[in-house]
Amino acid sequence: MKLVKLEELKGNEKLGKHILTESGMELMAKGSVLKLEYIQKLKELAIEYVFIDDTSFLEIEFSNESQGIIKEKVREESKELVKNVLERHIYRNSSDLEKLCQAANIIVEDILSEDEIMEKIANIRKEGTDIYSHSINVCSLATVMALKNSYDRETVMEVAKGCILHDIGLRYTTVNYENVNVDDMNQKERSEFRKHVILGFDAIKDEIWASQIVKDIVLLHHERNDGTGYPFKNHAKDINDIVKIVEVCDAFDAMINGIGHEQMKVHQAVEYIKSKSLTAFEKKYADQLLAMVAMYPIGTKVVTSEDEVGIVIKQNKECIDRPVLRIIARADGVKLEGVVKDMTEHLTMFIVDTLD
Repeated sequence: MKLVKLEELKGNEKLGKHILTESGMELMAKGSVLKLEYIQKLKELAIEYVFIDDTSFLEIEFSNESQGIIKEKVREESKELVKNVLERHIYRNSSDLEKLCQAANIIVEDILSEDEIMEKIANIRKEGTDIYSHSINVCSLATVMALKNSYDRETVMEVAKGCILHDIGLRYTTVNYENVNVDDMNQKERSEFRKHVILGFDAIKDEIWASQIVKDIVLLHHERNDGTGYPFKNHAKDINDIVKIVEVCDAFDAMINGIGHEQMKVHQAVEYIKSKSLTAFEKKYADQLLAMVAMYPIGTKVVTSEDEVGIVIKQNKECIDRPVLRIIARADGVKLEGVVKDMTEHLTMFIVDTLD
């Protein structure tokens, strides 16, 4: 199953996941064949992406590792809650934002219910560009990171709330930030985008339900250790550790999901975080994040140095850049069957690219 832009469909693809309305009504069921007239109707309903069955995945057995940090049902429920609140929210009418804390609570409880969450590798996937998914992803990543660093339950809950709320200021801006690199914006647009941290903080600064941790996360999540961040250009000594955790989680997911960045592949975002781990980000937290996320998530189609196309079917926890592959074809398109290669055993083989 993979996420595909509606405009890229040619017709007769098989739907890999139910399509639901905002109210939860089912528009099309999983397994439906997407005829051209159905695709046109979906476009008219402003649906941009759908999950389809990728025929290359048929009969491939994937490991039973979690496809994400939280359960899919929890993820969808939390996203819907966040979306419903934010789409009705009006600036300075901030009491309704407290409802978003319910989403943080759902996510934290789900993570705490997983006995082996600390040891699992998270398969974070490239998705459509929206702040709702982004907020859920950052919340999930930062919650696990806070637990790894032995913060108590009350603090972890405040971290989760702050992450759910961290980009609310984007609701008050007019600049297009989806799949757009901030550095490519003109000066006026860049200034407008960067203002979102101030606007978000201003919306909650007087709310008694928002703790100082929550307010710090909203205001400071774009600061960087080397002073290149904003709004205050703080350096490492002036940034608390909780904010440093959220900074790296936010930057990683923003690149994958195209929030203030052109969308990157997961392995490209991993390489970026690595490159900045001694300058912009706290190395301890950058290393922790990179140790818990898969460079090539399960289900990713890859090209190897042996001119073969494979699909990631399992992660190697001690070597996350060398997963187990099911080889499905040669680079010239000739299909292969039944070939499984563990990259920790094929040491001369490397992944040279991924295929969307």
